[in-house]
Amino acid sequence: MSQLNNQNLLQLRFLGQAFIDQVKPSFNLLPSNPYADGAFRLRRYSVVKLVNDEIALQPAKAFVQDDSINQFQGNVAREYENLSQELLATDGFKHIVTQFIEMSGIEADSDIEVHQFRMLAIDSDTPPAPEGIHQDGFDHVCVCGIAHENIQGGEFLVYEEKDAQPCFKMEIKDGMFAIINDREVWHNATPMNKIDAQKQGYLDCFVLTA
Repeated sequence: MSQLNNQNLLQLRFLGQAFIDQVKPSFNLLPSNPYADGAFRLRRYSVVKLVNDEIALQPAKAFVQDDSINQFQGNVAREYENLSQELLATDGFKHIVTQFIEMSGIEADSDIEVHQFRMLAIDSDTPPAPEGIHQDGFDHVCVCGIAHENIQGGEFLVYEEKDAQPCFKMEIKDGMFAIINDREVWHNATPMNKIDAQKQGYLDCFVLTA
């Protein structure tokens, strides 16, 4: 783990390759996204919790962020397909959820919102986070890197102040598991570009919040 100052503003781990390999195929089955970021972000979204040491899918709900938090598509009730049952049944996904619970210190049966993204590099400087430097309105936010293909950029950035220079910058490597205190720091990601313009370029990751 690493941390900034004397508070748990940032914690960092890496997942084992075996866990990554179990969840990686599910990203090839992500549906299209009908909202403003749909041209460059494929997405699923679910609320889950750990019940009797098993992942339990909670009732589906729309995902809404206030426009004071998300000026790109705030105040829009966005409905996405749930995470697949095949993904939910893997030990790899369970490991991701239990690591998040352990590192964040939340109650074991807390509701956890999970976004599954494939972020596509479609033009020059495609933004992984179109809202720019932001907070998500939670206590804990986790970025979990799973795979990347034919891209440059997409580094994870953390800021102690919104208007400051980033205090942490790191490529979202396969298995990177970073949790930030969303009440105290801000985050963003650098634009992505394809290495080979003739091939698909993308970054696969989970974002967990609580």
